[in-house]
Amino acid sequence: MAVIGYRRDSDDEVGSHQRDALAGAACERVYVDQATGPRARRPELQKALSSLREGDVFVVSRLDRLGGTLAEVVALIAALDDRGVAFRSIDDDIDELGAWGRFFFRAAGALASYESTIADEPARAAERRRQEAHYKRRGAPALSRRRLQIARDMLRDEASLVDVARHLDVPLRTLREGLAEADRSQDDPRAPARRDPIR
Repeated sequence: MAVIGYRRDSDDEVGSHQRDALAGAACERVYVDQATGPRARRPELQKALSSLREGDVFVVSRLDRLGGTLAEVVALIAALDDRGVAFRSIDDDIDELGAWGRFFFRAAGALASYESTIADEPARAAERRRQEAHYKRRGAPALSRRRLQIARDMLRDEASLVDVARHLDVPLRTLREGLAEADRSQDDPRAPARRDPIR
């Protein structure tokens, strides 16, 4: 088993603190990047990760020394876990082998998923507005009986409305209106039959 350390020095004070912390962790080798900012190139980090073997321990003084987004840090640590490499972050009191470490991975994974969802939300909203504007220009197409049946089958299989709309390539609003219209037609036998568009 080898204990491998990594530090990213952005200034003398940060570098000094990391040296002391990693020395206290009895690291056999320490890889050092001289870089400022989470997006800076980190060639020594890649070398450190490549050097790790199953049973080794990878140590940093703080999580922010790894750089990148929360999702990227969680993915990196999860990849280490898959390889059988333990992870420690000294100042954060994170040790993968302890109960706190296991809790951290679960919580961090959830936070990373949340961060990704929040980041994608404006793009999804813009895409919905674009689709709705497109269909308004063309006239929102009615859904055929066949496509409505596909939608109902998918919903019975517990697919979400969003997934069904994406599968049928129609705006979510059009899908909702189509299902509601079909339900009203079934409830009211006097409702005129609707001619299905060829789609």
